[in-house]
Amino acid sequence: MSDVPSLKNTIMKSDRFKALSDGVFSIALTLLIIDVVAVAKEVEPGTNLASHLIHHWGTGAAYLIGFLTIFVCWVNHHAVLDATEHANRALLWVGGLQLALVSAVPLPTALLAEHITDSDSHTAFFMYGVTFFLMAASFWALSFTALRDSLTRNENDRVTLTYLKRAYLIAIAWNILCMLALQINLLVALPMWVAMFWVFAFPIEFARFLHK
Repeated sequence: MSDVPSLKNTIMKSDRFKALSDGVFSIALTLLIIDVVAVAKEVEPGTNLASHLIHHWGTGAAYLIGFLTIFVCWVNHHAVLDATEHANRALLWVGGLQLALVSAVPLPTALLAEHITDSDSHTAFFMYGVTFFLMAASFWALSFTALRDSLTRNENDRVTLTYLKRAYLIAIAWNILCMLALQINLLVALPMWVAMFWVFAFPIEFARFLHK
């Protein structure tokens, strides 16, 4: 009974929440392809297919960005939950809000596909920046909740989550810098976002690197 106090608000194993999350992530990934398929079907009779696809290159680029966004989020989602054995109500609510953000990624993706080549491209990228910022904040909140409520398996997992939580603080600050850079020049902000994508594609490795 000694471990009951730390788990008094536990309502399920975290594996059940991970199963739900995987379903949401997979649906969000699938929705991204709809715009690409729509472009492929819009070819008018007599129109050169290659020219049509080149003209709509922005749709393909937006799909790639959206896919990478959701996939990197999925990798980080599992990095946090793999170190979390139990899920209490607080964790479920924070995780649910994060899944709402994941489900919303197709919206900025669609805006980017529509405006990547026109004068509203900065606004479309800014919307993506806001999405990245909120996503980073949700990962910090998820790791914070798991640590605060002692939902980890052991001390090693607690240390891993502590490192991840600090890494997500860097992600929050980095996204703010990216959005500020966007106000200067899109070509300044894009490499910064690419660097962030690359780093957080390997969240545990990056978090441990920060604390060597």
